[in-house]
Amino acid sequence: MAFRTTAILRQGLKLRPPFELALRSSCLQLVLARWGLETAALMGLRGEQTANDDDRKVRAVEAITTAMYESGLDDHATSAEKSMLDKPYRTWEYSDYAYGDHWEALGVLQWLLGRQHAVPTYYSSFDRARLFQNSGIMPADPSTIEKFVDSFMSSQIHQTFDKQQLQRAVDTSEAWLWRARAQVLLGLRDEISRADAKPSGDAQDSPLEAKLRAQNIPHSLRKMAADMPKTIPLAAQRAHEKGIIGEVEGGDFGIVVEMKEDNAVPTEQRRTATVPYSSLDPDHLDALRKIAESRFLAFAWALGKIDKWCPEKTAELVSINPMSALWTPSEN
Repeated sequence: MAFRTTAILRQGLKLRPPFELALRSSCLQLVLARWGLETAALMGLRGEQTANDDDRKVRAVEAITTAMYESGLDDHATSAEKSMLDKPYRTWEYSDYAYGDHWEALGVLQWLLGRQHAVPTYYSSFDRARLFQNSGIMPADPSTIEKFVDSFMSSQIHQTFDKQQLQRAVDTSEAWLWRARAQVLLGLRDEISRADAKPSGDAQDSPLEAKLRAQNIPHSLRKMAADMPKTIPLAAQRAHEKGIIGEVEGGDFGIVVEMKEDNAVPTEQRRTATVPYSSLDPDHLDALRKIAESRFLAFAWALGKIDKWCPEKTAELVSINPMSALWTPSEN
């Protein structure tokens, strides 16, 4: 009966029309272009720049905002995106800089549109420069935005991937997001156990709940925290058997890392090693979580699992499939 159960759980994935994906991709690219300017200013990466250089950046910011309105993207941007683009140069608030997490979502949308050949492993990022080049959009030129979107208006657009490839991409996204969330729960396991043992009336306002919300951990997954040391090896093995991950290392998802080498060693000749996901330091774990969340957001929106482009809407979403790919019965 396993094959029948699996068939029921594989109800088919239906993408939004290509032009909708193109509009969303364009919005992301405009705001990420602005993000680049703001981030450089925030980090003080101006070097020997002059007042003329600063004026040039102000004009670039204004041109990006103008492009949003002249191309009609303001009708498709979120209120948060419009607010960020409407703000004068160097007036962004701290929360605005988190938009940089959307680079991976942009990559997924471009893959769905056929402008990106592959989705990198979930411990690698998309090439940001290439993402900008792939669309042909010049952020300050409205005509390039219109040309990009118009190229996807035809109902005869040919997809560069088949249903099986899309299904595998979604399965992979679910698995790596589950692993990222599992790591958060693993770190908060004792705190969750104490909270569950002594429930309080104001639990929703507790520091623990704030941590879980900040890292988009669905409430339904909390109960798994105590069993995570046993569940992670099981999940890794299942993911490997299904071909979702390449390697299992130390009973965990395997992460390929580059060995430290002398700078004179060419990149293509540098040695690599596979290490367990859980062995990474906090900064790298956070980076992997953001990659998984951003790509999952793009797939969830593109496949209609969330009605609006909003990261918070994925906070209670455990999977895109009716059941997470990690736990569905094997098809063979």
